[in-house]
Amino acid sequence: MGFLKLALIVAVVVGVAKGIQLFNYHCRHRFGHTFFTMRGFWLTAVAVNLIWWGLYFWAKATQQHAPTSDGLILIALGLAATVWLLYENIRDTDLLHGIGGSSLQLALFFPLAVCSFPLLVVAMVVMVVSSYKAGPALFIDR
Repeated sequence: MGFLKLALIVAVVVGVAKGIQLFNYHCRHRFGHTFFTMRGFWLTAVAVNLIWWGLYFWAKATQQHAPTSDGLILIALGLAATVWLLYENIRDTDLLHGIGGSSLQLALFFPLAVCSFPLLVVAMVVMVVSSYKAGPALFIDR
C-alpha cells in the first residue's frame, strides 16, 4: 500500500509540473509571454516578502502596543507589487491567462522567496564585511 501511495504522489507531482510547463509553453507561443522568468521571480519575491514582513511587524506592533502603521505600509507596498505583477501579466496576455499565470507565480515562488530572504541578507552582510578595507591595528597606532 505504501508503494501505491508513493507512486500516486510522484504521478501527481510530475503531472502538475508537466501541466505548468505546458501552460508556460502555450502562453509563450500564443502571446509571446513567459511567466517563469527571473524578473517575474524577483517581482514576486519583493511582493511576497513585503507582505510577509508587513504582517510580522503588524502583529508585533499589536503585541507590544505600538503603532501598527509600519506593518500596514509594508503590506500596502507588497499589495502594490502584486497588483503590478497582475497588471504586467494581464497586459502581456489576456485576463484569464494573466490571472492564472500570476497565481501560479505567487504559489510556486512563495516558498523560495520566503526562504531566500534570510540568505540574501547573510550574503549582503558577507559582501559588506569582505569589501571593508581597513588597515591592520599596527598602522593605526603610529
